[in-house]
Amino acid sequence: MKKIWTIPVLLGALLFALPSYGQYFNQQNAWRKHRHEIMFGAGVANYLGDLGGGAGAGRVWLLDLEMSQFKPAITFGYRYHLSYRMAVRANFTYATISGSDKLTSNPERNYRNLSFTTQIYEGSLLFEYYILRNKVGHLLHIPGAKGMAKLPIDVIVFVGAGFFYYNPKADGTALRPLGTEGQGLPDGPEPYSPFSFSIPFGLKADYVLSQNFKVGLDLSYRFTFTDYLDDASTVYYDNDVLRAEKGDAAADLADRTDGSNPGWSAKGAPRGNPKNKDHFLTATVSLTYNFTKIRKRTKRPGGAHPFIKKRKRRMKF
Repeated sequence: MKKIWTIPVLLGALLFALPSYGQYFNQQNAWRKHRHEIMFGAGVANYLGDLGGGAGAGRVWLLDLEMSQFKPAITFGYRYHLSYRMAVRANFTYATISGSDKLTSNPERNYRNLSFTTQIYEGSLLFEYYILRNKVGHLLHIPGAKGMAKLPIDVIVFVGAGFFYYNPKADGTALRPLGTEGQGLPDGPEPYSPFSFSIPFGLKADYVLSQNFKVGLDLSYRFTFTDYLDDASTVYYDNDVLRAEKGDAAADLADRTDGSNPGWSAKGAPRGNPKNKDHFLTATVSLTYNFTKIRKRTKRPGGAHPFIKKRKRRMKF
């Protein structure tokens, strides 16, 4: 009779222990087994600056985004988990951004008729915080068992610091060496650097496909410390002096207006807005691989449970 009650009691104790062990696995063990992750992403990039944009005279953040100017972007990253909720990520981004005054209905911007394209090469270090973290659920898949349900989703917010290279061009011609706003000339601004810093921040959501793979969406916005992603920032320089000092290409690309409203492109007239720095953003679909594999144990430490017998014995009542 005692043998009959042994198995139900042990099974009940095991089921009672599963939720607590599951919580321990999710919050204390799993992230330690998955400290190292690498990821690849592909998607699009865009920019907010002085060229193109909406119909308004001023820039109104995302409302000034030109939707037709999304260009390709790719990312590579390595993540190291610091704790259950926190991680750091080293990230590299290659993106193309562009802008054109022909695409805006704002009369002054459209008359200016400037355009640019540049490739961006950015390295960044990000701090990540998990708002939600995936959970494995039941350790044993027992039909009808109540307890912790599986949650195959990670939701992460991040912020960091980046350093990038850019080289704006128009019609295939590099603009920075031309000094289109009189950079380096008398009464002109200082030449700008092709390197700058950024502050990336955003949101990332991943869906867990398996123990080693996740697929997700990464939305990242960058504040930058330059106003020259598009080679436009201050005022028009004297175009005759620019032609004499820098050549025809510099003068032609500095003032691309048709001359119908000369006051809008005269010396000292606004060519850009130095009060607002240029920004850019990326949206990528990412694939994450965890290369720290959890090994499954085939044997229980300490041997089999006492109630597991090598031979089936007939129970006596």
